[in-house]
Amino acid sequence: MSTALASLTTYLSITLCDGSSRRLIAGWWYCILFISVIQVCVAIFAMGSRGGTESFVSLWSAIVLLIICIGGTVIMRKFQNSIAVGFFMGSVVAASQMFLLLFLVLFGYIDDRLEQDLSVDGERLSGFICLVQSILLGTFAAILAAHRSEILDQKIMVDPQDESEYEAPTSL
Repeated sequence: MSTALASLTTYLSITLCDGSSRRLIAGWWYCILFISVIQVCVAIFAMGSRGGTESFVSLWSAIVLLIICIGGTVIMRKFQNSIAVGFFMGSVVAASQMFLLLFLVLFGYIDDRLEQDLSVDGERLSGFICLVQSILLGTFAAILAAHRSEILDQKIMVDPQDESEYEAPTSL
């Protein structure tokens, strides 16, 4: 399974980003951030036009999404160590599952609203955005898992003019 995933993500990085898995991860993350902005706007609309339960679900998903977006951006830019990246991957997988469940709940809620002859356009839009967000987050976690060694393997230069690489001391 891991070799198929690595082959698929390598193919995506070659096709979309000229072979750079770091650019693939960054581009995927920017797509997630874009959909997140749309999701927060839809959540604000739902809070103003729907009942208490829907408002709470919209507010909670928007807060979780904002925390993941801010935390993920900080981790991907500054704190690229194995613990931070692993915690971030776990958070992304959990958020992906949450949005998949929200998609299922919203589409179940559509049936109830149709029986009451109420408008369902907002639920369809929210459900679709939740599904897209779930797919994007899940595939991002898979891409990050397949290429996390490339994220974590960075050359640390003490002097910017010094082109020599750091060699770790050998153990006894």
